[in-house]
Amino acid sequence: MKKTQEQQRRHFLKKLGLGIGSASLMAMQGKMQLIQSALAADGNYAGVNDYKSLVCVFLYGGNDSFNMVIPHEQNAYAKYTQGRKKMALQKNNLLPLNGSDYAFHPSLPKLQSLYNSKKLGVAANIGSLIEPVSKTAYENETVRVPKDLFSHSHQQEFWETGATAKSSIHPPGWGGRMIDMLSSANTNPDEAALFSLAGNSVWQRGLKPLDFVLNPYSGVGQLEAFTPESWPLWKDGRIAAWKKIKSLQSSSLLYQQLQNTIKGKEERIARLIENIAQAQTINTPFDETEGDLGLQLKMVAKMISIREKMGMKRQIFFVALGGWDSHGNQLADHAKQLRILDRALSSFYQSTVELGVANSVTTFTASEFGRTYSNNGDGTDHAWAGHHLVMGGAVKGGKIHGEMPDTALGGPDDTDDAGRFIPKYGIDQYGSTLAKWMGMTDGDMNEIFPNLSNFNTNDLGFMA
Repeated sequence: MKKTQEQQRRHFLKKLGLGIGSASLMAMQGKMQLIQSALAADGNYAGVNDYKSLVCVFLYGGNDSFNMVIPHEQNAYAKYTQGRKKMALQKNNLLPLNGSDYAFHPSLPKLQSLYNSKKLGVAANIGSLIEPVSKTAYENETVRVPKDLFSHSHQQEFWETGATAKSSIHPPGWGGRMIDMLSSANTNPDEAALFSLAGNSVWQRGLKPLDFVLNPYSGVGQLEAFTPESWPLWKDGRIAAWKKIKSLQSSSLLYQQLQNTIKGKEERIARLIENIAQAQTINTPFDETEGDLGLQLKMVAKMISIREKMGMKRQIFFVALGGWDSHGNQLADHAKQLRILDRALSSFYQSTVELGVANSVTTFTASEFGRTYSNNGDGTDHAWAGHHLVMGGAVKGGKIHGEMPDTALGGPDDTDDAGRFIPKYGIDQYGSTLAKWMGMTDGDMNEIFPNLSNFNTNDLGFMA
């Protein structure tokens, strides 16, 4: 999958844009505008007339997906218990998956139902890869692998961007770059179209400011330090001073840019407050007693309900749940985490049915890495490959997509003898399968996913 001349031009512009950081801002302003215009023109999806959105559910800490999707056939289950030892789950508690030799963890009855009704599938054996890796090549160090493979921060960044930061420059996230391109499908292509309910993440940052962080409880509020309230008493004076500062005139281009940025942000906040106030009431019940994943997804449903008011044809959302770093007390803690995930994802799918958009919303999980197949007492360590859930009416549900790893400790897929399995499929392939469903061209996907051209396919087949 070689890059075209147009893709090489864009790549050059990106390099140029990163290389001028030390130059004078005033001297380079015109050049920066030209570069940004060229980059912004990567995708033109103005003719899109349907609605689609992606919802990324990031499981921070490293989900032990080998105890989320478990072999159920007797011989495979015996091999599982031999490798997992203390981490092995009882076979009679597992939740079988129709037409499969695998089962779900006992904490996932609602997701089992969605799988069996073909609304949810499993993308197997996914991990951070630059190019395909064999055990021999890994041991001989003749293949490129991501930096600091088993580090939380580095692998979270690689998952979200497909690269590792050099110096202090972080590459754009593939969620943000998708919206950079897909925003031309929306009525106002300069309006925010990617919303995070879990704070700032690298994944949501593109080359244009089209992302926005929302509060899962209230959505968005005015700038609190500069809005009228009865307390504190001196706040009115601060508001008056703030308004005066904003009204000052200056010949400084930097000051003018700051004024425009502040004005634009306040206007965007005001529009969001007005639109969210008109959001449809979500009648689907969400569990709000454990964690806030349900609250995050409920706010996503509200945002989807006002898609037409906002002129949205393509949207992306980011939610997250921490607590998956299971070095100890794993059986109990993992069961609790999966129970939260089960209830939140099930409720969210039902809310998309309520809104009439179940076929237009695809939800997928991500996590920086899987866990070791072996245990370290009552927990597991950082590993590499893992499995992920993909949910929605457009998903080829009721299937496990991809080739499962050989789970023999020290076997052909193990980097050592602890069960750190080498992934068969890269994050770029996982993301590009979702991007293709969103309607993106192959050329644009090669720009978003920096390692995609190193693999023989950009479609893992789990989307209709």
